[in-house]
Amino acid sequence: MTVERDATRSVETKPSGVGGTLASRLVAVVITALIFGALVYVSRFAPRVFGLQIIYPAPSVGPAFGIWFGAWGALGTVLGTTISQLPAGLNPLVWIPANLAQSLYAILPAIFYRKDTVGSVGDWLRFAVVSAVACVLVSLVLVWNLDLNGTVPFGVGIESVFPVTVIGNLLWMVIVGPLILNVVSPYVVKAGLKFRNFF
Repeated sequence: MTVERDATRSVETKPSGVGGTLASRLVAVVITALIFGALVYVSRFAPRVFGLQIIYPAPSVGPAFGIWFGAWGALGTVLGTTISQLPAGLNPLVWIPANLAQSLYAILPAIFYRKDTVGSVGDWLRFAVVSAVACVLVSLVLVWNLDLNGTVPFGVGIESVFPVTVIGNLLWMVIVGPLILNVVSPYVVKAGLKFRNFF
């Protein structure tokens, strides 16, 4: 066992789980899908631009689920987004590219950031860069999906939808994301719920 210390608290931690059992992977997917999907669904009641949510808090939890649960957290973001579309009356089949892209909110921080917390300005800057790349990629796929669906031409989407989604999602990720990691990660690690392996 190790003891992590900072200026305000001391948290005793257990080694992270490998994530090897099918049950733990399933639990990670279900927890992620429920929380991510609930945030997506709730945001549907916010103001919209071209039918898209302007207020979209789901990306703020994506990095934590990716860092804690690896690929299983990423799968949960896709399933949560897809399931949240059903009660809203949306057809998930026409949103497959955009739904799959949601996994990038978890995958990129899990691969390129990896830390359980955001403990310094340097950490925050690194987290912000990874988050920005995720937001840009997800928004590009979203605009492309809107064009595929015949909702918004790609050029119009790049000028209107793209900047709104990138800025909105990035703000959620870089403001709320580190808070979630700093507050919840020590307890996830202490409980042995964090997977050591990406798969």
